[in-house]
Amino acid sequence: MSAPAGWYPDPTDPTRELWWDGVGWTTHQRAAATAVPAAPAYSAAPAYAAAPAYSAAPAYAAAHAYVVPPKAQVDTNTVWVWLAIAASLLPFAVLFFIDWDGYVNAVLNASRYDDPTGILQWEMRLIGVSLIGTALLGLFVVFSWLDWRELRRRGVPRPFHWGWSFFAFVSGGLAVYMIGRAVVLGRRTVAGGWAPLWVWIGVTVLGYVVTIAWTINMVSTMISQLGSVYS
Repeated sequence: MSAPAGWYPDPTDPTRELWWDGVGWTTHQRAAATAVPAAPAYSAAPAYAAAPAYSAAPAYAAAHAYVVPPKAQVDTNTVWVWLAIAASLLPFAVLFFIDWDGYVNAVLNASRYDDPTGILQWEMRLIGVSLIGTALLGLFVVFSWLDWRELRRRGVPRPFHWGWSFFAFVSGGLAVYMIGRAVVLGRRTVAGGWAPLWVWIGVTVLGYVVTIAWTINMVSTMISQLGSVYS
């Protein structure tokens, strides 16, 4: 019985195949099919040892509590703070240098002779006196700076900054440096700095009382003089 038709290995060349038509070999040929090798059997993966158990993270020590630095044991009464207090009172004295009698005479001359020259001169002198008062407030700033520098030299940590003394040019601003200075020194020094503050408050109140009383008396006198002239 003849073999069925199909591709068969060439008896003379194992690298090719010939076509058998069931009766005989034909001229058809092809390269022999390459047998696919079977995949090698891999050995089972080795069993890895279990990961070592890590110890718990060490507990950190509690943060150190903030320790308030000790207060400095220094003398806080500098000569400059007392000079600053004196400079803050000098503007009160400027009021007494104003020529109020000259003002009355200037008003009378202006009304009688229609001559405003006297009033203009008096106003110029008043401007000069006002500039003197402003310069005296500048002295307060200078003495405050010297006081701040001296406190630092004595070892006071970060005393109240002298730059706050510029508020002296604002109404009531003198209190800013004096109060701030006392509060900061009270926190950072044993001696504190309350004495200059209380002295400044006392003399300032006294200055206002004297000034108000003197002004009332002066205005009353001026009204009497003007009334006697026009009566």
